Amino acid sequence: MPAPRSALLVAHPGHELLLHGWLHAERPRVFVLTDGSGRDGTSRLDATTGPLQRAGVPIGSVYGRYPDRAIYDALLDLDFALFVGLAEELAKELASEGVARVVADAAEGFNPIHDAFRLTVNTAAALASRERGRPVDVFEFSLFERPGPGPAADRAIALPLDARGRAAKRVAALEYVELDREVRWSLDRYGEDSYTTEWLRPGTIPAGAYPVPEEPPVYERYGEFLARSGQLTRVIRYREHLLPLAEALGDAARR
Repeated sequence: MPAPRSALLVAHPGHELLLHGWLHAERPRVFVLTDGSGRDGTSRLDATTGPLQRAGVPIGSVYGRYPDRAIYDALLDLDFALFVGLAEELAKELASEGVARVVADAAEGFNPIHDAFRLTVNTAAALASRERGRPVDVFEFSLFERPGPGPAADRAIALPLDARGRAAKRVAALEYVELDREVRWSLDRYGEDSYTTEWLRPGTIPAGAYPVPEEPPVYERYGEFLARSGQLTRVIRYREHLLPLAEALGDAARR
């Protein structure tokens, strides 16, 4: 049977490397929230755009639209309208394209932009489901944990790569020089064999919910470290910023 029409929605360019085999096999419509410029302001969007275009992967309307700093500021300023508007825009495109399955970054408590966009995707999927009159299934993949089926293992989709797929994924990862440190950290920590099967884990968090593995999450503790060292003046926090965003997005999903 043909795969359902899919979309990949990630917070930063480069995340697609973890699903390289699935991306080339299924060619989902790809959405990327930011240009990956981080705190230094240097975009890495082109490093993602070239391979996607060569593979014939369609690109969505939201694609590197914001520098990371704009999203940090929106979270700190409690500008939830930005994320609600994004969810509504994404929902319309998902519904009009007949997307039945979305795949997104997992909300893991490591990066507030990752988690904020995942919360936005949950609301977009809920709104698209309502608009198209059929459910849009939500799957996720981990950025920081060892790849695996996750807690709902009975509904996870395993995608083992053959030798050709493994070699292509390895080349793509090592040629993405803008993420050299992150790629090598992952390979050193989990080993190359851990990335030869790609996993789509079923999303288990409904729109409006936002549990974190530990409180305060990693991004809050790291923000406090940067503030103590004089690199930040304001810290993004779970209860002050992300949890109210989840509630605002949950309200939007129910409207």
